[in-house]
Amino acid sequence: MDLIARAQSEVIKRHEFFVEWFTGRAAEDDLAISLRAFAPDMVMIEPDSNTIGTEEIVAMITSARGKRPADFEIRVELIAARQISEDVALVVYDEHQVIDGQKSARRSSAVFSADADAPEGVVWRQLQETWIKS
Repeated sequence: MDLIARAQSEVIKRHEFFVEWFTGRAAEDDLAISLRAFAPDMVMIEPDSNTIGTEEIVAMITSARGKRPADFEIRVELIAARQISEDVALVVYDEHQVIDGQKSARRSSAVFSADADAPEGVVWRQLQETWIKS
């Protein structure tokens, strides 16, 4: 599988994990595997422009287990992807969520680098999210 395909797969698989984790259906052991998908120096720029690093991202994910209702949904629409260098890819996607019947959406740009130890063979390096109309 090429770098772009691995990065796109990572986006989809990680959001599938989030649904299972946030609804409490994922096993505790699944968390450690999932967290290997984030580079130690990852940066996330949230839709409100707050910037957080890997430590905060891990804490946020860890504490969110079982905090969403059973009907929580995330739908990912891949928009574009391109290879930046031999080991780096950029994926742009829309993330649509439904929480308690309330819809939200964000467009995200994510930078990935190759990492053979990561679940899909790439790690998240930077993520920028922007609110969009759902």
